[in-house]
Amino acid sequence: MILQLLDVLIGLTLVYLIFSTAASIGVELLESWLRQRGKLLERGIGEILSQIVDGPDEDKEAEATTKTTKMLKKLYESPFIYSLYEGKYISGNNKLPSAIPAARFAGALIALADEDEKFRKAANTMLKVAGLKLGDDDAKVRAALAAYFEESMERVTGWYRRHVQLVLLAIGAVLAIALNADTLNIVRTLSQDDALRAKIVATAVGVQGEGQAPAPICKEATADCERQLAQQVGSQLALASNLGLPLGWNLGGTGIGLPTCVPAVPEQSCKPARAFASDALFVITKILGLALTALATTLGAPFWFDLLNRLIQTRSVAAQAREAVDEITTRKRSATKSELEPESERAAAANDDGSSDPDPDPAPKPRTTRTPRRRRSSPRPPRTPAA
Repeated sequence: MILQLLDVLIGLTLVYLIFSTAASIGVELLESWLRQRGKLLERGIGEILSQIVDGPDEDKEAEATTKTTKMLKKLYESPFIYSLYEGKYISGNNKLPSAIPAARFAGALIALADEDEKFRKAANTMLKVAGLKLGDDDAKVRAALAAYFEESMERVTGWYRRHVQLVLLAIGAVLAIALNADTLNIVRTLSQDDALRAKIVATAVGVQGEGQAPAPICKEATADCERQLAQQVGSQLALASNLGLPLGWNLGGTGIGLPTCVPAVPEQSCKPARAFASDALFVITKILGLALTALATTLGAPFWFDLLNRLIQTRSVAAQAREAVDEITTRKRSATKSELEPESERAAAANDDGSSDPDPDPAPKPRTTRTPRRRRSSPRPPRTPAA
């Protein structure tokens, strides 16, 4: 029972791993086109500058936005950052760098502080955290500005993670609906098919042995990188289709694959209310199963790969324990059977092995019953006392 449960969990985890890997590759493919990292980085730097220079004043929000845009343009066009992207700076452009080293940001800020009072104010405000100001030791100033920038970029990292989670959820939902990857139906099938469970466990062990191959990151939207990503998505979907699981839609006579209503009384037509309840239950469970698959993809491929490793290791230990218990049980049964085996059967077994024929035991004599002593009909006369 425990091994069967572990096999079902391994099969389900393998399916989630395949779909999460395909969704992660899809995120990288979309990122190569949309360049969302660069846009979020620009937004994060803009918020840092606006909060420091202008402050949180809602009445002057339009004016602050204009100032921040001009400062961003100067910062991105500085020699320290200009070399990290192609073309001219355009706000929200897909060519913006997806990452800026902290040392380059510090160098650009120090260089612009000598030219623009706004950048000087921004640099001194950042340095107040470390108890420094412009003009102090150059190495300490640069290290403090770099540390401030890295701490501020943690918020940008949080933005990007939420963005990735939403994209993973969207891609997972598309894959689950397109391939009819119903979690509840997969669990039901694995619980009932022993051969399919064994096949999927063997496949999972092979996937574990190969290790997790990281998806290539396209720094530029080149045709070669996009082709590699598309090929990896296709290989993951092919692996899912070769598992033998009930994937895909069965568009039969009902058009959407609804199950046939079973009447309460045989040889009678199914009542409309019963048919509606059956169809509604099927639709609800189908939506729930597809939603579980889509939500599972948001956890990411590394999570499911680590869980798959642990489940396989647990199954290996459980299988060894079961073999040991079965061996002990077999030995006990053999010992009990030999103790209860009659002497004649043991002698016959010895004869079959080629040993000398012992004298057969004589047939047991019938047990004789003792004849009860007859009682006297007359009472015994009393003894006469001696004179």
